[in-house]
Amino acid sequence: MKGHFHRLRNDIFGFLAGNRNRTLLLFGIEGLLFQFVYSLAAGNGIGTNLYATNLGATDTQVSMVQLLSNLLAVALLLPAGILSDRTKNSKTMPVIILLFVGVMYFFYGTVPVMGEQRMVFFFLFVSLTAGLMAIYNAIWQAFFGDVTPLADRNRVYAFRNRFVFAISTVAPILLGTILTAMPDSERKLSVLRIFFYLCGALNLLNAFVLSRIPGGRRSPEALAQIPKFSFSAFGDVFRTLLHDRRFLFYFGSIMFFYMGWHLDWTMWYIGQTQYVGLTEAQLSWYSAACAILQLLTLGIFARFNEKKTVHFTFIFCVLSLMLCPLTMLVSGLAPVGLRPAVFLVLGTLVCIPQGANNLCLVQMLLEVTPEKNRSLIVSLNMAFVTLSNAVMPFVGVQLYNALGADYNAFLLFNSIAFVWRSLALCLFLYRYFRFRRRAAAA
Repeated sequence: MKGHFHRLRNDIFGFLAGNRNRTLLLFGIEGLLFQFVYSLAAGNGIGTNLYATNLGATDTQVSMVQLLSNLLAVALLLPAGILSDRTKNSKTMPVIILLFVGVMYFFYGTVPVMGEQRMVFFFLFVSLTAGLMAIYNAIWQAFFGDVTPLADRNRVYAFRNRFVFAISTVAPILLGTILTAMPDSERKLSVLRIFFYLCGALNLLNAFVLSRIPGGRRSPEALAQIPKFSFSAFGDVFRTLLHDRRFLFYFGSIMFFYMGWHLDWTMWYIGQTQYVGLTEAQLSWYSAACAILQLLTLGIFARFNEKKTVHFTFIFCVLSLMLCPLTMLVSGLAPVGLRPAVFLVLGTLVCIPQGANNLCLVQMLLEVTPEKNRSLIVSLNMAFVTLSNAVMPFVGVQLYNALGADYNAFLLFNSIAFVWRSLALCLFLYRYFRFRRRAAAA
């Protein structure tokens, strides 16, 4: 037995001795810690929406969570990208962001004791947590590109996503089950506060994990080649991108996709709670079931990426999102007592390909992004994506209100979302066949 453990220890240390294996494992741990926080406390996380509801927020105020947090992200993305490009190590900025956000989560968890002004402080600290996590995500993508060779990206990202989906199963169930057992809003808020304090601690731990990932150091020669920021240099980046037809085609297509995706982010929660009638526990079961199926099928989509390219795989992602408003329509038209069951079955099935969203999106972006000023260009792209994420959920709720804010408005809104995403599917089918023709010609 002693010899067995000795061999096991040697195998583990031997595995970690190689930089590639160490990077693989550390990205897995980083993804696990990040996803625990993100699934509960991001702008559209189950914990954030329930926190706002139990604090007394209206539908419009719930939609403003995305608006305010992402507007802050838009304002800070470009400065963060510029600073990240000029640091001696590309991991410096994401580590600093994790440390700062970790501290902010302790303030965020204290919001319920702030009296009549607690909604004001809620919006302040949700912006300083969820908003800055959006910046972290943009900077992380550039860092990931710096420390992983092109040939390893799909393998490392798929490995990280397995950790992501594993914690996506546990965290929502744990939170939803406990919240459902609480008899009133104040006790639900007490539970949420504990989870947000835990999110703060995990962010601080994640900063340490990220700092241990090998690579990312920039040589003095590489730093010297990066021009100092000026508005003229910034204009040069814009002009370069405006003449890059590959980037422009990608950017226009992906923004049309994102705007259609973001339109119902708040309405999805309103539909689940007000029209389908899901409890906190059922919301958590849905999130967990989606995570389990996405984890089980992630390997299939990773192989699609290797054999068919990310452009082929992404078609399934867009198809999945097209079917989401259709699922809400079918559930909303079912008898009231059956709506939760219909939604849980259909919603879980159609969500399966969404596990490959980031697996495709990150690689598609890096494929058309030049290495020079990569962090800045990624930040520019993320600024527009985040602006969509700020505005479109709010627009979605306002559209629902303009249609009457009732059951008929709910059905009509989801019909509009279905048509938009159907057009996005047609666009990405065209992109794939165009890419395949160009690959065959080469």
